[in-house]
Amino acid sequence: FYNYHYAPRISDLQGLEHMTFNFDLGRPFRPFEQLMGVLPAASRDLIPQAYRFQQDLNGKKQEWEAIVKIPFIDERRLLKAMSSREYRLTDEERRRNQFGTSTKFVFKPGEPTVYPSSLPHFFPPIYRCTCAMEPFDLPTLDGLHFVPGLRDGVVLGAEAVAGFPSLETLPHTGQLGYHQVNVHGADTRNKSIVIHIENPHEDRKVEDIAKEMVGKRTFIGWPFLREGLVVAVSDSLSKFELIEVVPGSPPRMVGNQHAQQALGHWKTKANRIEHVYSKKYGVITGEVNVLVHVRPLKGLKRLETGAFKKEYEGPENENEQAVQMVISQVASEDPRFLERDPVPLAEEFPEACKIFFLGEHAYGVAAQVTNTTETTLSVTLAFFPSDKQENNKFKAIVENRASHRYYPSYKAASMLNISGRALAKVTSSFMVLTSDSSKHNLGLSLKFEAKSLKVIDYSRKNNRHWEFSEKAIDLIKEYKVRFPEVFQILDDDGDDMAQAYDIFDEKADECVREVKAWLKSNGVRDFEPVSLFSDQLTKETVSDIEALADNINKNRSSSGIKKAIVKGIPRHAVLKPSHAIYRLQNQHFMLGDRVTMVQDSGGVPLAAKGVVIGINAKTMDVAWDIPFMSGVTLGDRCSQYRGSTVPFTSCLNLSNPQFVASTHPKSVPPPRPLVPFRPRPGPYPAIRPQPDQPSASGFRPTPQRQSCVMIMTNPNRGRNVLYWSSHGHRPPHTHSPPSAGPVSGHVSKHPEDKSALPNHPLGHLPMRGASHGRGFAHPYLPRGYFGPRGRGSAPSIDRGHSRGTFRGRGRG
Repeated sequence: FYNYHYAPRISDLQGLEHMTFNFDLGRPFRPFEQLMGVLPAASRDLIPQAYRFQQDLNGKKQEWEAIVKIPFIDERRLLKAMSSREYRLTDEERRRNQFGTSTKFVFKPGEPTVYPSSLPHFFPPIYRCTCAMEPFDLPTLDGLHFVPGLRDGVVLGAEAVAGFPSLETLPHTGQLGYHQVNVHGADTRNKSIVIHIENPHEDRKVEDIAKEMVGKRTFIGWPFLREGLVVAVSDSLSKFELIEVVPGSPPRMVGNQHAQQALGHWKTKANRIEHVYSKKYGVITGEVNVLVHVRPLKGLKRLETGAFKKEYEGPENENEQAVQMVISQVASEDPRFLERDPVPLAEEFPEACKIFFLGEHAYGVAAQVTNTTETTLSVTLAFFPSDKQENNKFKAIVENRASHRYYPSYKAASMLNISGRALAKVTSSFMVLTSDSSKHNLGLSLKFEAKSLKVIDYSRKNNRHWEFSEKAIDLIKEYKVRFPEVFQILDDDGDDMAQAYDIFDEKADECVREVKAWLKSNGVRDFEPVSLFSDQLTKETVSDIEALADNINKNRSSSGIKKAIVKGIPRHAVLKPSHAIYRLQNQHFMLGDRVTMVQDSGGVPLAAKGVVIGINAKTMDVAWDIPFMSGVTLGDRCSQYRGSTVPFTSCLNLSNPQFVASTHPKSVPPPRPLVPFRPRPGPYPAIRPQPDQPSASGFRPTPQRQSCVMIMTNPNRGRNVLYWSSHGHRPPHTHSPPSAGPVSGHVSKHPEDKSALPNHPLGHLPMRGASHGRGFAHPYLPRGYFGPRGRGSAPSIDRGHSRGTFRGRGRG
């Protein structure tokens, strides 16, 4: 028991190894004794001022940071007072106040069992219980003693293991002084330890540094080191990088001078790096004359052969670092990101290992390894023959759901015979003040511009404009007929909050309550706003999906499981649960897709099946066939314990198989380039379109670099924009009608007119980033040079020097 309010000073612990400690082993408080030793917060006002305790801010500013100087409770007095009333406890209360036994939960191999719920009205049974309970006795400390200092073998400083930062990884010196470091928004007025970095590359040529670093790995983010790949080195005049000058030949170092506009841009970046290190971190880097262009390590990529290779970020995540702040070698490698050669099949897939089959006729079926050879596996599949037909039934529910036609806001306002201003107010929040100065929202809350939220089946945002469904328009019509007074004041240009007496002449407060009651009765207050970047199924559709799943589960029995033995399967034709995060990176999903859980970590049981009911930027919402302990309702869209939000890499898409592997290949096929399924971030919706539906604005799949493959046709994009593959020919594409003007002032003809295109030295147009200024630059000018990038421009069209050219979504 430490009967002091303040922690000891570090100087008080000097000579700790020579101190002796003698502790008497006591017993902990029982539950009721613990409760009596704590003063309820609700009773603090009942205590007289004389008995209230003090708070010592001790140099802090916030009240919650203070030291509470409450008198310590006398344990003997408390127990003596409670023992005098212990005879009044009932038998049930005595049982609750006893010490229990510690329990250890251990994994139990074998088939999962059903563990009944101890509180059926609050928690469901554990349907797939894979653990057993054992009594656990806490170990005693008899015969043990305190060992001061660090353990033998601990490495510190630059030799420390990966993940433990150290300043010693770079040569530096430290000095105490006034530097006005700004960490939390204001310059410090006290002294700070300022670190000065020594630059070992100070007198070297940038070309020599580039030859040493480009194409090799480095470590950035000192002192919290992260691995990256150096792709270029630049100074204030030029940029050096490895370029394949002649196709098929080894790349060589090529230096390109910056464009005129990029000279100031480079200097701004260098100055900012130096300023951030100095003001925010208290690190003096010295003058930044050379920048290293680094692509951070993304992770390990598992190849079809079973090997693990490092994968680095793309050009879009490339960043610049001062050359004196990067480290070429470290003493300890991070074992999580070490490249590994393929391990033998028998070691990677031991007997009885659980896997998922990726063959064409039983795609996604759970299986178990029964035998392995040097190159193939034998597995036993277990499945219901009706699985494929049932998957189609789930998809049919989603495809046959009622579709809603949407109208742009100006068209909806015309149909309602109201102004656009009135429509904007009534579909969002329309606050009204009553006589008691309380605020009441009389709006329909169908859209939230500032929060980027919408209401499924009622509103959506297409590009920069809102659209409303027929369902929303009918609701507004009914609102207008029932309470026309509300719509008469919506066109008021004033910014002040509306007064109830300005809307309703008589009994204004009563009318406001009547409006709120009408809105509630029509379900307006039950609307669930969701992100503009999300797409979801309605509660009614999810209810139909759950009903079908319950019906299927009710009619199934273990006797209907069919087993099949498949022999001679190659490594890449099966999926191990621990490999899912590596192999399922670029999988695509749509609402209504049937999925199965293939990741053996997390709250969802392995091999559980479900249906995608919502798609978000990086995750998806799934309604599962069975309930489980960590399941949720997903905002009351599904039943209790049936829903969860999971990453895309955790599930295998059964409705749209994308990793079908041949079970008898002659050789391991090369990895397929897949378009990453990640909605583009930004202030606009980025939702994958439904089948036979116009594409939602903002969804633009990342194009492949190996070849052009059309994933979908978006009528809102691709107008008058030229796309060339790396082979110099265009992919098949359905052109939309030409827009009302040329994309650029230099090329005014339709893209089909090849005469409008200038000749290029290589026979095809350079890729994006290769053109700058007027005309065309050298074809080997690197991507990512410090010039205006023109993100929306066609890759082959001169952008000129003005800001008025077509810029698309980015900043030109």
